[in-house]
Amino acid sequence: MQTLVEMVKDRCRKDASKTAFLVKKNGQWQPVSWSHVDDQSKKIAAGILSLGIQPGNAVSIFGNTRLEWTLSDLGVMRAGMISVGIYQTLSAEQVAYILNDSESRVLFVENKELLKKVQSQKNELPFLEKIVLWNGDADGDQVIGLADLMAAGEKALSEKADMVEQVENNIAATDTALIIYTSGTTGPPKGACLTHRNILAELESTSVFPDEILGDTMMFFLPLCHVGERVAGQFMRISRGITAAYVEDINHILDDIKEIRPTFFGSVPRIFEKAYAKVQSEVANASFLKKALFQWAVKTGKTVSRFHQRKEAIPPGLKIKKEIADRLVLGKIRNIFGGRVNYFLSSAAPISVDILEFFHACGMLILEGYGQTEVSCFCTGCTPTDYRFGSVGKALPNVELKIADDGEIMVKGDIVFKGYHNQEELTRKTINPEGWIYTGDIGRIDSDGFLWITGRKKEIIVTSGGKNVTPSNIESRIMNHPLVEHAMVHGDRRNYLTALISLSHENLKVWAEKNGYHSHDIQALIGLEPVRAEVQSAIDEANKALAKFETIKKYVIVPNPFQVETGELTPTMKVRRKEVEKKYIHLLDALYQ
Repeated sequence: MQTLVEMVKDRCRKDASKTAFLVKKNGQWQPVSWSHVDDQSKKIAAGILSLGIQPGNAVSIFGNTRLEWTLSDLGVMRAGMISVGIYQTLSAEQVAYILNDSESRVLFVENKELLKKVQSQKNELPFLEKIVLWNGDADGDQVIGLADLMAAGEKALSEKADMVEQVENNIAATDTALIIYTSGTTGPPKGACLTHRNILAELESTSVFPDEILGDTMMFFLPLCHVGERVAGQFMRISRGITAAYVEDINHILDDIKEIRPTFFGSVPRIFEKAYAKVQSEVANASFLKKALFQWAVKTGKTVSRFHQRKEAIPPGLKIKKEIADRLVLGKIRNIFGGRVNYFLSSAAPISVDILEFFHACGMLILEGYGQTEVSCFCTGCTPTDYRFGSVGKALPNVELKIADDGEIMVKGDIVFKGYHNQEELTRKTINPEGWIYTGDIGRIDSDGFLWITGRKKEIIVTSGGKNVTPSNIESRIMNHPLVEHAMVHGDRRNYLTALISLSHENLKVWAEKNGYHSHDIQALIGLEPVRAEVQSAIDEANKALAKFETIKKYVIVPNPFQVETGELTPTMKVRRKEVEKKYIHLLDALYQ
């Protein structure tokens, strides 16, 4: 198989009557067959071609994760065009930047609200010819409805039945399939060009996760603009024929999980951190007896976990204790995720070993992987039979790893991207003549081949005393506390480290009720001395495992949570350090006075 289009068509042909996706309508999960996916995506492809758009042009998609996103994406590729995703949380100016940089001729947009963002920039969009609206009535010459586009496609196919097949047959493995714009923690987004060969190589490499581990049901809930949900999610599920359910409201994901009962679950670390914090918060508010039972069950589970980690047989007596712990406590925690998940996949940021051990104690193994957009998603991964907590695993099949003299991780293989769109000089700086990509991450490879991430080159803090500090490791330790939503360590060219702390308002309210504070005034609660004592305990606990120069000397609680909408977080929940520092520089400066 040479292209993604061939892969998609092969799946639709082999499993025509089977369920490809699940969509919730009127409170019920409705199945969508592979034959329906084939029919709809083909009509979308024909519809775009009927507009006069040429193969090789870019088409953007602007909306939440939903079935229409996938159908539009597949339709664009079947038309021989380049698919470009745009995060729905971006500002109007950022949307215009991506549309112009990619030279997108057509834009699929979810609803009138997002359409307004685009139309506010209409005089700044010289390349955009048509907008296709998923929801709502289309108005004006430039905007048409998705149903109208598909009707035009159906008409075009009736006049020339093989019009789409002719285009599909001319798609080459080296053609760009996607341009994925990085979330831009350090500047404007960069468009990473991924070819059909890149993505197929990635799917082949992830064969280390066998079908029996992945199971038959997964969920869509992360942004499809992101390489993780797009490649390791959408395309991997299509390649394996796995049914996937669309979660359209992330606030109700736990309810959907209980209904869908997925067999495998991939996410960013923050989802696991929030789940862990929620459990810890509920336990803290439980009776003495329930708290003691919980602690005994988790301790038993962790003991079993360590036997598994050492690949040793579990003693009979411990097996019996674990079965009791499962029935009384641990099974209930597994039910939070539907009860069928035995394995999770976590990437994009480090996750605390404490959280990894907790989930494993409960019977759910979180496998960490490492990669980035520029290597088509994953280049390393832990597997169910070969893992180490805190490591991101070994190089995937057909992937080479090495560590440069300065500690930077370098990767080589067919998964390495084509380059940055319209940025030849940056591409040359990123991929050397031998095909090795400079990842920008610092790490080490141990004697058994496991990769350990120790920092990010651009995020390394250098104190005024010349000490190099990796902030992410410290931050993840602080965020183990249920009240801490985000932590950002600061101290570049300063004589000691400080931290900005963003609290979980939800967990803060629970804490307040438990401790006799009945006010729901968040700012009043943040100002309470006992709340500061809780945060100080999180800092103290983190400091215990750190070298003296790495310890946090002072901190300040910010009044509002870090959010994507207010610019502190990227759409993938990474802290935009420069933006946060700029916003709160007055608070940070005060910590050094």
